Amino acid sequence: MIAEPNYSSSREAEEGRIVAIWLERLRDTLSDGTQRPLFHEAMEQAGVSEAALQTAEGLRQRDLDHVLVTLRAKVPDVTLRLFDQVEILDLGLVGYAAINSDSVGAAIRVMYQYHSLASDRYTDQLTIENGLARISPTPLPGHGDDFQNICEDSFSGNWRALRLLLGPLADSKDVSLHLEYREPGYAHSYSEIFGPNCFFNADYTGLEFPAAWLEYPVHRGSGALSEVYTAMCQRVLGLGGAAKNPAQQVRRLLLSRAGRDMPSLESAAQQLHLTPGQLRKRLYREDTSYKKIVLEIRMELARHYLLDTDLSVQEIAYLLDYSTPAPFSRAFKRYCGLAPEYFRAENAVLHVSTA
Repeated sequence: MIAEPNYSSSREAEEGRIVAIWLERLRDTLSDGTQRPLFHEAMEQAGVSEAALQTAEGLRQRDLDHVLVTLRAKVPDVTLRLFDQVEILDLGLVGYAAINSDSVGAAIRVMYQYHSLASDRYTDQLTIENGLARISPTPLPGHGDDFQNICEDSFSGNWRALRLLLGPLADSKDVSLHLEYREPGYAHSYSEIFGPNCFFNADYTGLEFPAAWLEYPVHRGSGALSEVYTAMCQRVLGLGGAAKNPAQQVRRLLLSRAGRDMPSLESAAQQLHLTPGQLRKRLYREDTSYKKIVLEIRMELARHYLLDTDLSVQEIAYLLDYSTPAPFSRAFKRYCGLAPEYFRAENAVLHVSTA
């Protein structure tokens, strides 16, 4: 059996870098004279040295959690304040994949796929019903007693991300926050961050906003690079959350492959811990096949290379694991209706005429 790639060191390095950035932001959040010493005291109690903060080596989400636990005793709204200041690019590769996604919804899905880099205490769920999208956090085992703080972490961070992804289209009047716990003594901080629609002692917990926002393009993003950055995430960080079905698993596997070689059905099955027969049957139940998915991935990447790069047809054929340009050109023409050169030329003309 082919061994799975070892992504642990890359994931740990990325997690450490994120924690170091957020600890620095936390220090900036507590920048006034009375609160600044509290940060250093909390760092000392958590066993986090200044050297670790500078190098990010060995830092984990639990270190940030320990610092925040200490600080909340004297600055109860510190979690709200911290995650209201974070930037999407604090998430490194995941952040780049998010801001270059095709839509706000796609960006959120990317961030949720790698949510474990940002928190080891909970996961977020996104549901849509009656035109409203709702984000709700679910504590992981051992963290149920910290529900209020988890909600403050989740909702402050998600609302900040939505504001950054939507730009001027984000309006707090269209957001409502429902919380099953009672109003804390710092409820004014909730209103300052989320706007007027904060409801405590509610029947359910969730951050709600118009579902239409999920379809909007990312503010100042570049959807054309979405799959490129997502594939980079998968190469460096692994596949993230589990795919919901075999077709998704195969697509992720193909996009995250190392080098140019498209794995065979047998190789893909081994990497997914299936026999070739099992993989064939599962894809057949989804009305697809491994050959069809490989073609779809090749053609999706080919369109990107033709429209967004200056790579020659020969170079593109090589990157997509074709033996020569001729079979690539024939496959592309059958799939897209035009030979690669004409597809690039026609879309370049359309781009110029609509610019």
